[in-house]
Amino acid sequence: MNEAVVIDEIRRAKDECEKIAPQLEVPPSTLIHTGPDSSLIYDAHNERIKIYGMDPSFTEEIVSHTAVPDLAGKVTVYAPSSQQSDWKAAGFEREAVIQSFYENEDAELWACYPQEERRENEKEDFHQEALDIALSKPVLVSAPALPEGYRSEVGNAQDSDQIADLLRQTFAEYPSSLDPSIIQEQIQTRANHFRMVYDESGHLAAVASAEIDHERRSAELTDCATDKSFQGRGLMGYLLAQLETDLARMFRIKDLYTIARADEIGINCAFRKLGYDFSGRLVNNCRMPNGWESMNVWCKESLAGANS
Repeated sequence: MNEAVVIDEIRRAKDECEKIAPQLEVPPSTLIHTGPDSSLIYDAHNERIKIYGMDPSFTEEIVSHTAVPDLAGKVTVYAPSSQQSDWKAAGFEREAVIQSFYENEDAELWACYPQEERRENEKEDFHQEALDIALSKPVLVSAPALPEGYRSEVGNAQDSDQIADLLRQTFAEYPSSLDPSIIQEQIQTRANHFRMVYDESGHLAAVASAEIDHERRSAELTDCATDKSFQGRGLMGYLLAQLETDLARMFRIKDLYTIARADEIGINCAFRKLGYDFSGRLVNNCRMPNGWESMNVWCKESLAGANS
């Protein structure tokens, strides 16, 4: 497959997404290319290309194609840390690191911006101030507790409607689909593991999930939402700690990470207090309620990883 074929496939994927967009909240990403230990994914909704394990010179040929700025504003490469000099030479900028993403090796997230305006983070000063606040938080000695009368449960397929409802109430814009049928499939296929917190009357107060890579034994903590009337009670910290325990005991997950909104101080504080380390910021990474939003990457070794 040469770069012209890849570009044609991306064009077709974009056209298909535009056709189905009226019927879907968020069109799905499209796998354009896959090979031994490599893949290229086109995300039309977020106008980005994500690349895993591809040759730097071939990737450079793709992103330098004149058609790319009309198809994607950002290209992100998940590259083994041993390729650092190659991606730097290809003109990419390192934005973040996900620890042990590849077997015994970190993934460095390298970005280039076919649309130059997307490179500019107009909130850089605020994001740094928010990060400094999060980094100042001490790591908790013990896991957070729930208020009296509250309970936590693992999400099952029958919970997909109420999970979707809370996420939709929380996020006017989201980078991936919140269709209940898709959430149901994620749960049934064990692609995502959800946890919820209910108050004493049975009202869903908070939800979070882990998107699991079973082969790599890693997981991304995501879909973090708390009903506005329940914020400030430490529910998300409790949920995230419970997810960590689930992932270690049920799935033997070794490494954890999250990609958290840089605009939101609270969620970054929650991860810091649970012992996550900041490892970079993805500029204007995806569509969120405030438009193109930058995302902070936080990483942590799981309980299973620490004990292995």
